[in-house]
Amino acid sequence: MHFEICLKNKLQMLSKLGASLILIAACGLPASAAPCLAPPTLVNPIQFIDKCPEDAGGPSAVVAKGRDVYVQLPATRACSKRVSVTKARNVRITGGKFVFADTQTSVISLGYSSGTAFVDGVHIDVNGRHADAIRTYRHTGKLIVQNVRIEGVSGIKSGTHGDIVHAQGGGPLSELILQNVSGYTAYQGLFVPYIVSSGHGTHKLSLDRVNVGYDTKFAISKPLILLFIGDNNHPTNKAPDLGTTLNEVFAKDFSAVFTFNRSVYAKPVKDGVGCATFDPVHKITGKVCGGLPAGGDFAPASLVGPNYNRDNFCSSPSATALR
Repeated sequence: MHFEICLKNKLQMLSKLGASLILIAACGLPASAAPCLAPPTLVNPIQFIDKCPEDAGGPSAVVAKGRDVYVQLPATRACSKRVSVTKARNVRITGGKFVFADTQTSVISLGYSSGTAFVDGVHIDVNGRHADAIRTYRHTGKLIVQNVRIEGVSGIKSGTHGDIVHAQGGGPLSELILQNVSGYTAYQGLFVPYIVSSGHGTHKLSLDRVNVGYDTKFAISKPLILLFIGDNNHPTNKAPDLGTTLNEVFAKDFSAVFTFNRSVYAKPVKDGVGCATFDPVHKITGKVCGGLPAGGDFAPASLVGPNYNRDNFCSSPSATALR
């Protein structure tokens, strides 16, 4: 479907230009590599190479005791159980795919840290389970999710509200950055309001080339918010206090009734041409647009997981790309 949308858009554009020679870039690929934040430096890390969490000696419950951790997921098979890393300094989890089949309430869980956690190139299929794709808790450092595809998130009103990314209490994170991320959920998307009393959420949020939508492969009884950033007029669920930056961010409608502007919080101010900005009180700069990016998902399935090559997404490892 994304290929068809991309091809249609390109043909319409060329037709309007009256082009006699048609050159069409491959759809389903990022339009061009862009500056990316570099992975954190790891010093003498605990390493898990080509191991799933369910394997003997795999990263199912890593207690790092202040050390760095490096997880390189297998390229030849999908993992099914949760990765959990606690008490680490810096963490990198890279490549590979999950097709989740666990009773845990998150696929990747990162906690009790003040360092940098970096998740890149992973394809996370939550597989309709009531679970978060990526969760932090008691984490006061930085989380960077880069070149990642998430789908199949689900949840239930009386239990786990599955999220694409959830910054839980005991923090907040110093900063949360999503870069080249595509996420599809049958329940809720990014959930990061800053709640002062519990340390929930993040002080600072950056979304760079991010598209989210509802995953219609699974029952969506009550669609929840795709981008729950926070509202500074709300007594509890505040927006990040150090601000939010949006660059090329898209939210796809669920229906004609539940449109993209109902899928984003704080309440967006529509611009009349399919995008929306925000009241300055929320400290959100940039805009959110409805639908998909013109070229399809920023993180197509063909370029993440077992096929991951960072060069397909990143033109440089600049550490200042979002500053």
